[in-house]
Formats: sequence, C-alpha cells, structure tokens
Amino acid sequence: MRFLVTGGSGFVGSHVCALLISKGHEALSYDLGSAKAPDWLKNIRIRHGMSDVIIGDILDTKLLTQSICDFGPDVLIHLAAMPGVAEAEQNSRPYHRVNVEGVESVLEACASAGLSRIIHASSSSVYGHSIGQINESHPLNPIGQYGQTKMSGEERIRLASKHGRMHARILRPFTIIGPLGRPDMAPWRFTEAIMSGNMVKLHAGSGRDFTSVHDVAAAFVLAAEQPWDGFETYNIGAGEYHTAALLAELLAKELGLPLHAEEAGLPPYMPKATWADSSSASRRIGWWPKVTFPAAVREFASWYKLNAPHG
Repeated sequence: MRFLVTGGSGFVGSHVCALLISKGHEALSYDLGSAKAPDWLKNIRIRHGMSDVIIGDILDTKLLTQSICDFGPDVLIHLAAMPGVAEAEQNSRPYHRVNVEGVESVLEACASAGLSRIIHASSSSVYGHSIGQINESHPLNPIGQYGQTKMSGEERIRLASKHGRMHARILRPFTIIGPLGRPDMAPWRFTEAIMSGNMVKLHAGSGRDFTSVHDVAAAFVLAAEQPWDGFETYNIGAGEYHTAALLAELLAKELGLPLHAEEAGLPPYMPKATWADSSSASRRIGWWPKVTFPAAVREFASWYKLNAPHG
C-alpha cells in the first residue's frame, strides 16, 4: 500500500514512516521542516524515517493536492500539527491556522485529488480534566487553547465524513515518550535538567498515561492498513497512570545521576491527570500497547545520552 504522511519528518511521523517501510509499504513524507527542534534532531528524524520527503506546507493546498495526485496514496495519515500546550496559551493564532485551517486544507486537497481515506492525529488534550480511565465517549472539554484547536480539527473531519466525502479514523494519543522526542516535553526537559545538575520542576500531584512512540506509531499503521467505512475515533494510550515524580526518579536512575526536584504549581490550562481506556482500539483495529513504562523510560534515557549534545 501507499501512504502519504503529513508531518512525516516529525517525532511520531518519522517512526510511522519507518514502520510503514519496514512492513513493505511505500511512504512519502510531506513536511514543512518547521518543527521546534534543533537541526541535529531534525536530521536524525529524517534519516530514521527512511522515506522520500516533499518539503511543503499543509496550508499550501495546491502543492498538497499535486503531491497526492502524483504519489497516488491509498490513505493519507495526517500528523502535521503545531504542538505545545504552554505556547498555545501565549499565542493561539498559529495553532488555529495549522491545527484547524490546516485540517481544512488537507480535506480540500484530498477531495480535489479524489482521496477519500484519512487517519488523523488528534490528542488526549481534547478531554480536559478527567478522573480515572476514560474512553472515547467521555465528553470533550478542553481547558487550553491547544486542546481547543485539536477539538476543532476533529470537528472538521467529522463533518467531512458526515457529508459522505471522507472515511476517517481519528486517533487520540496520550502522552508520548521515546527516541526522537520533543524538547518541550517532560521526558526531555527532565533528562536535560538531571544531566546538567539542575532542578527538575514537578507539577504537584500530576500524572500522565505515558505511551511509547513505538506503540503509537503501530496504532497509526494498523489503523491505516485496515479497510473501514465512515467515521471512527480511538484512544491510543498505555492504559497506565504514572506521576511526573516517578518519571523523574526513573530517568535519574537510568542516567545514574542524582535527582534534584522541587514542586511547582500546575498551570490552569493543563489537566492534572490523563489515563486512557484504549479497549476500543484493541477490539476494532487489533492494537495493544507492548512497551512498558519502565522500558520506555529506559529507552529514552539511553537514546538521549547517546545522541543529544552535552555541554
């Protein structure tokens, strides 16, 4: 099969492209190269993904349409987005352009090129505050600007599917951890602080459903490989809740360095906890998380020590 992957040179996208190619599929990355990451990390991601890359903006509907027509994918996997919960609170406009208007552009390009199947990356941020494990029927109530844009993007795809123009699967990954990760996320920030001997700031009492990037990539590939009709939504999470304090402790242990930590208040735009019930993905697309939390932490720490420049 052939897959065009927007954002295919990013954190998750590079893993998705690599997995597609390893399974004998053809993958093409459509990526602007604007990820907020150092050049060395961008280069490693591109090499890891192994796919050809078209440097393009999802808001360039004409170029995206032509790319779809020329490549002829069976499915488009839409991962391109502007991530970052905190930054979205400072300036939400770019997030709306990429995460909402960008989705509209992708849908228009697919329609113009005659492509009717899309796998779309949303986020657990659409749920906002929650207690305990939550499934896909949990009300969407994002508490920050980032979650709002992801919810709006979902709605655009839902409407396109309702009007019969698109068969869509929306995947909502929970907190992703693993090699090639994002510098703004907790595993990277904590590791960087520990290795520098600096204080790790922990949001008091907060925790996340940390999910290996390998498992997340596998979910996107499984969802894209299988035929389906209509509109479907799936949580993609390990199904375990772990505190930020435990994450920091395990990272320090793997790095063989002392942990210096202090508590900080949780910003109002961040939920205290995320915890996925992903049983629907198990039943419908045959996906189960395989990487344990300690193994995911160990792999990230090892990758960071080996690849990240150290002062």
